[in-house]
Amino acid sequence: MKKIFTLVGVTLMAMSANAQDIYESIVDGKLAPEFAAVAGEGGGVANNIADGKSIVTMTAGKATVTAVGGTTPANADGGAQQITPGEVIDAENHIYEVQSVEAWNDINWGLKNQGDIDFWYVTGTGNPYVKMNAVENSKDGDWLGTYKADYVYYEPDGSLGMPITGLYYKFTATAQGAFKVKVWANKGNRKTFVVNAKTMKAERLLASGYINGVNDADGKKKLLTVEQVDSVHHIYIWGNYDNMVKQNEDAAAAGEELPNSEEKLAEAKASAEAMAIERQYVIGNGNQNFWGWLTFDVDPGEEYWVFQHSSQIGFGGFEFHEGKTAEELITGIEAKYVYTTNFSTYEDDVTGERVTWKGEKAVGKGQFVSTEEEGAVFGDYFQNDGTAVRTSYCLLPEDVLAHSAKTHELTIAFWVSAEGFTPDQYTYAPMFTAYAQKNSPNTYPMLALQSRGFAQVNNAGWCDFTAANNVEGKNNLYNKNAWEAGDANFKFVDNWLEDQKWHYYTAVFTDTNVKIFMDGEVKNEWNVDGVTDGQVVSGLFNNGAELKYVCLGGNQAWDWNDNDSPFRFARLLIKNTKMTQGEIKAQMTADFPGWEEYASGIEAIQVKAQPTTTAVYNMAGQQVSEGFKGLVIKNGKKVVIK
Repeated sequence: MKKIFTLVGVTLMAMSANAQDIYESIVDGKLAPEFAAVAGEGGGVANNIADGKSIVTMTAGKATVTAVGGTTPANADGGAQQITPGEVIDAENHIYEVQSVEAWNDINWGLKNQGDIDFWYVTGTGNPYVKMNAVENSKDGDWLGTYKADYVYYEPDGSLGMPITGLYYKFTATAQGAFKVKVWANKGNRKTFVVNAKTMKAERLLASGYINGVNDADGKKKLLTVEQVDSVHHIYIWGNYDNMVKQNEDAAAAGEELPNSEEKLAEAKASAEAMAIERQYVIGNGNQNFWGWLTFDVDPGEEYWVFQHSSQIGFGGFEFHEGKTAEELITGIEAKYVYTTNFSTYEDDVTGERVTWKGEKAVGKGQFVSTEEEGAVFGDYFQNDGTAVRTSYCLLPEDVLAHSAKTHELTIAFWVSAEGFTPDQYTYAPMFTAYAQKNSPNTYPMLALQSRGFAQVNNAGWCDFTAANNVEGKNNLYNKNAWEAGDANFKFVDNWLEDQKWHYYTAVFTDTNVKIFMDGEVKNEWNVDGVTDGQVVSGLFNNGAELKYVCLGGNQAWDWNDNDSPFRFARLLIKNTKMTQGEIKAQMTADFPGWEEYASGIEAIQVKAQPTTTAVYNMAGQQVSEGFKGLVIKNGKKVVIK
């Protein structure tokens, strides 16, 4: 059975299509039989306790997993744990061996749910410790004669041994392959380990899923790939140092005094390096919970333990993929990369500045606009300034183009408006550009999308997109001011942005085909062989990770003197798959439900659903209620009510 998890309208398959052996700890909202047999239908105290452990074994095909729940000393009524000390270990700090424990906590196996996401898991009790000592309680410098447990925890080099009790999971398989394990961690800042039981050493942690507090542009929990989880972790560790370096770079570019001395930078770097070593087995950032998947390779007959340092880890099930590697499974997890932003902003608690949810940055005179003006098609958008050269643009996260290396497909789409400007003011201004770095010359690597309907790729192989490659035998030109207008290889069509309305632009790339859509219709299409000079698009995918300086509206890196574009941009979408025409039009409708009426010249405005003092009618002429949402007629205009 394949379990489906739903995140606010987005359906996610928890089990991938090539899974071979699958086990789920929760089936139809209830404990799986193996857990139910020892914990009761609704969860509770384990009934199979032996030697301070409760053991549950699960088998699916060639994979077997054993869950071990352990005991911890219970507190007496006064709060102190009932432990009798033995031989002295550390007299100065009053640490002793444990002679006996008078009361133990119960071992529980119960089902839980993350809550805001349908993410079920089983959890038991007991921290996984390597050894337990007794330490005397003290207060105000006085020793009290009562004792509590002092735990020795696992170290990633295996020097202290493996856990002897607590909560941990053992994984074995009879064939070579990879496990993908569904887990929930109450505290993401606690170390989480995948350990080879023979070597007792921790292995590379590969995690994908959700980190509490990491949201998308709409404020909803964001499903993070392995790469993105690593990025969140990296930012947590290196963020302060990276910010200091960036401050110095900006000051140097402006000819100002550097705010951070070499000594301060060295101290920040040393601090980050120390933290990186300490936290290399930590998932994500800060004291936040994590729910998602751990992926790791296994050899046949070997045993691998999964547990969290000084805490418990929830278990939702597993997949075992025979003949696969963790890297292959991770590629599968990351195969469908989708980046979206509506350019909405919030106020930074520290700086008080308006910043975007996904880290886009307004450079130069470009600015993020938020408006509730009646009649506004989009409440949030980026307004660029096109009065200068290589000055103003919206800088995007540096990894947005890197994911197409796995798929060799790419879609870039956004709404654009030239309101307030005429075609002669943006004839050669690019709408979307990407380079390896700021102010690099016009050479490898480079990608540009021009408002007049052209594209340029110059990325470890280049492509001219000539008239000979165009399916119509000519390149359609969408700005009459361009010098190409008189060339027989070009066909002038119209100035698609001249009406100063919002229009939808989409560029779709594969190794051998490139399409430019405007308002959902193909306006230029080229077929290339992918091999001949001037017909190579594949460099865009193979070297896409090098394109880290990615922006809307800017011509900042070329050595040409074309001004930046003066456009407004809304609802940016980047995918590492190719969108069909039907998918593009569906996206347009999702972004702007009234776009067809708007495009046809019928005046349409977009307002929020709210009580009204005037009658509102639907398209059938029927009066609707105040809470209605949809397309209606109001005061002689078509209105999209959201």
